[in-house]
Parts: sequence; C-alpha cells; structure tokens
Amino acid sequence: ENGKPYKSSGGKMVWNDKLKREIPACFRYIEVGDITQIVTGKEDANFSTQDGRYPFFSCSQEVLRCDTPKFNGNAVLIAGNGDFNVKHYHGKFNAYQRTYVILPPALYYGCVYFSALQRIESFKNKSNGSIVKFITKGDVESIGIYECNDINIYQTLNQIIHDIENNRKQIDELLNLRDTILPVLINGQITVNYHLSDD
Repeated sequence: ENGKPYKSSGGKMVWNDKLKREIPACFRYIEVGDITQIVTGKEDANFSTQDGRYPFFSCSQEVLRCDTPKFNGNAVLIAGNGDFNVKHYHGKFNAYQRTYVILPPALYYGCVYFSALQRIESFKNKSNGSIVKFITKGDVESIGIYECNDINIYQTLNQIIHDIENNRKQIDELLNLRDTILPVLINGQITVNYHLSDD
C-alpha cells in the first residue's frame, strides 16, 4: 500500500508447507489441478488445413488452422514436447494430441496463463542438458497459483490477456487485407489515387 513493501511494512506472513517459505497471509497457494481439469487435444498433425477457419494448436510456436473446432472458451495451451511453449486463446479451436489444454474459470484466465508461463520456463531451465523430453499431465496440474481476495488483481491480468488477443486479431485482419489487396494492386486491377497536401 502507498508504495511500501508488504512484509517490511508489517504485513502478516504465514508459513506454507508446500512452498517451504512464508507467503502473505491474504494469499492462498493452490494448484491448477485444484480449480480445473487438464485435457489434451486428440488430433494428429495431419488434421490441420491450409485455409481452416479455426486455430489448431500444436507443439510448435506457429498456430496452424483447421476446419473443425473441439474446444471453446478461455484456454491456456502448453506444448507437451518440443520447446514447451505456452499460449493463450479465447474462442473456438482444436489441439494436437500432445498439447495440454487448460480451460480455467473465467476469473483465473490471466492468472493461470502467467503462472504457467513462469512454471514452464523454470521447467525448461531445469531440464536443459537432461533427458527430459516431455511435460506430463502431473507437471501441468501442479502449476501453482496464488488466490487472493482482491478481484482487481485477477481483472487486471485478464485485461492484459484480452488486450493482447485483440491486438493479435487486428494484426491478422490487416495481414489478410494486405494479402488480398497487394496482388490486384501489382497487376493493375486497382489503382490508388492520392493527393499531397499543401501543408
């Protein structure tokens, strides 16, 4: 409060056995598996189509397309192998069989995404040079998040995620518009008239 650190300003701390350290008394440590089920996609890599209507999430960074959705809602997606990337998406989509799909309660959407991002980065750092080649369902279920009574924290995280998604959608629309207009502009089917201002 007022820019003062919580603990050193007298904030109450409590011991958490699972974390083996103190956390603020107003927070409660839970795991993703406590608030939602984790499933995987069922499709193989050949399920994607060139001009599909819906996103198809695989273990690669690139988001593919498909014709048939399986899921709908706020989703956090974790690649079970490869580079273990974490994505988020709102809407209808489908997923590859080694991609973990988390559909958290709406309030926890941003919180789960940022917690998953942090946990998977930590997992990758620990697995470098080892024989770890994949993430298990148990790894995903044990991603920790902090519950608190301040709903504004959750809403702020959710707003960040939705802003990112809206920006991404606008970028996609502009790219599609460019790809439609540029060929007909080059071959002379349309022309652009412009006037330079005297200013």
